[in-house]
Amino acid sequence: MQKLETTADTPLSALFRKEHQEMLRGIIEDWRSALIIPPEEDVLMTSTFFFDFDSIRPIEVYMDLVELIIHGGLRYPMTVLARYMASHSNLSNSECSLYTLLKRYKRLCEQDLVPKLGT
Repeated sequence: MQKLETTADTPLSALFRKEHQEMLRGIIEDWRSALIIPPEEDVLMTSTFFFDFDSIRPIEVYMDLVELIIHGGLRYPMTVLARYMASHSNLSNSECSLYTLLKRYKRLCEQDLVPKLGT
């Protein structure tokens, strides 16, 4: 597996397989209204994800990412996604915390024990 070197300009889409890009596009479009700085360009080129947590709950973001992971969309280990989101979002500064939450929600989804996300 090739190694991904990310920079501040690396888009989230670089972490996901080509055949899952449209699914990712839909997810980022859904996030658009909750982003403090909404993407102006093609959402697949978005590299910063600073959320207004009055508009979206972190668990919703994690569950969206996990959905892509479960569908085989992630090109790299979840640790790479956690590292990316720790430096490109305001979900958490801790790569370890992000990884732990992604892993937990992935396990819940795989066991069909997904938490209810009602408003």
